[in-house]
Amino acid sequence: MNILSDKILAGALIGIFANGVKLTFNYLGYFLGWTDVVFWQIVASRFLAKEDLFTPYAYLVGGIADIVMTASIGIIFLYALEFFGKENLWLRGSGMGLLLWVTLFGTLLGQSVENKIPQEPSGLLVTLGAHFIYGIAVAFFTGLYYKIMEKQGETDQLAHSFVAQPARKVQVFRIKKPDPESAEQTKKFIKPRKI
Repeated sequence: MNILSDKILAGALIGIFANGVKLTFNYLGYFLGWTDVVFWQIVASRFLAKEDLFTPYAYLVGGIADIVMTASIGIIFLYALEFFGKENLWLRGSGMGLLLWVTLFGTLLGQSVENKIPQEPSGLLVTLGAHFIYGIAVAFFTGLYYKIMEKQGETDQLAHSFVAQPARKVQVFRIKKPDPESAEQTKKFIKPRKI
């Protein structure tokens, strides 16, 4: 069995690979001094107390939560493309990354992160850039996935399963008039014999 033929597993791998790109950008910003925390600490702020965010537990909890979330996003993105189509893949990917940044950091994690780990504006820009790059990476790995599937000849099964297919030519069937001789034979009633 081909691993990539399972769309859930393929979407999870796409999300995890793209997360690796996002984390690389985040760690680069951390080492350059643009931010004081890494993503796993930010994600862990939703689960742990403020004093635990600079311990190894924060990296473990935040890492697990981040990987699960990004794998889920990869699955959702792959299925959404089947519904909406594969056109403008780069635009869809970057838009999804920016939407995630606004949704996650603006609403879901906003207050808990701000209360536990106050960030400088440069740190917020690192998270913005990382999510934009995450969206681009998801689009890249998804495009790579579609190219691999095209080479294997499974594209027809994968692409656009929810999109309407073109109409087919309607076939017309005509009922022939019955032959008069056969019609008389069917009209004759044969009385059953007693046994």
